Amino acid sequence: MSQFNKTSDRLDKVEKAQAEPAAKLARLSDAVDKLRAVSPGAPAAVATAPVAAKEVTGSIAPSTAAAPVAAPKVEVTRLPAVEGWVLRDVANGVALIEGRRGIYEVYAGDQVPGVGRIDAIRRQDGRWAVVTSKGLIVAR
Repeated sequence: MSQFNKTSDRLDKVEKAQAEPAAKLARLSDAVDKLRAVSPGAPAAVATAPVAAKEVTGSIAPSTAAAPVAAPKVEVTRLPAVEGWVLRDVANGVALIEGRRGIYEVYAGDQVPGVGRIDAIRRQDGRWAVVTSKGLIVAR
């Protein structure tokens, strides 16, 4: 029994060690997606942004020039459906989604390989939808 407990503890440590890099990659992916959403021509906009921030005119106060630009919120209805994923069931804030690798039980905030972060599980237009960083997962 003690060997089983030791093995279980080691497995938990390995899972935690794998979750940290995955979470960092997800945050980086979200940051890149936000940058792409703010400026469709990302390379040109990023290259000129530092020059524009240094210029100060009489009509623009320095405090407003340094304020970050908020990314526009994407409406849930405009998100694309995630290909290869199907919503199987929803109960008590838990969703069962099925992909090529199997069935996952997910909560809001979970990371799922191939889908990204689960942002929300909500009822939309009379049916359930799982909102992810890549799009929507709906029942077929």
